[in-house]
Amino acid sequence: MTEILAIRHAQASFDADDYDQLSTLGEDQALRLGRWLAADHDIGFDAVVVGAMRRHQQTLAGIEQGFAEAGRPLPEAEIDPGFNEFDHGAVLSAFLATHPQHRPIDREAMPGPRDRMQVARYLLAALRHWASGAMESQLDEGWFGFRARVAAAMARLTERHHGRERVLLVTSGGVVAQLAQRALEVPDARSVDLNIAIRNSAISEFVVFDGGVRLLGFNQLPHLSAPGERKLWTHF
Repeated sequence: MTEILAIRHAQASFDADDYDQLSTLGEDQALRLGRWLAADHDIGFDAVVVGAMRRHQQTLAGIEQGFAEAGRPLPEAEIDPGFNEFDHGAVLSAFLATHPQHRPIDREAMPGPRDRMQVARYLLAALRHWASGAMESQLDEGWFGFRARVAAAMARLTERHHGRERVLLVTSGGVVAQLAQRALEVPDARSVDLNIAIRNSAISEFVVFDGGVRLLGFNQLPHLSAPGERKLWTHF
């Protein structure tokens, strides 16, 4: 049996030209998560696995800092690009190219909360279309390719860490949603809904045994649950 604590990366830089780096708030979320995990001495990890994206690495760095402050260093991380997120930009661009009724996104308007919700609606429509299999020929990585990549990465993880091991996995929402879909046995469209729901730095807990995945907890933010901390909750 392998226990996996899967972490969606902390808030990335939504308003910047380079999304793949943590915002100042994201750095704070990651550090708070590390401190919360380190404070519970019943929580220890036999291994750490992280995607190869910068936001994954920076989220792990914040978690590691929290453990270091508590005098509890984490195991050296194993980097596996199989746990990288799919290319949101490519999916959205391909969708808009074939759905002209959707207004192109004005990046100058993105910083406002209302505009972020607008982006979320565009993205949800694009991801649902992508998950239907309708965009396989338009993208370097279609929906089924993404699913296969994540499944292969999970197979590598469980092969390396079988037995009674606890693994910290730092990745992205699309990957966490894939694990939840496998555990819950829900259709592809529901995986998209799960993905959109996952907050930055949220914890989801899985157990892998006998070739199956069981979901123990989903989209939890115990490190941001004190009075007044709800303002630190973000989706992107």
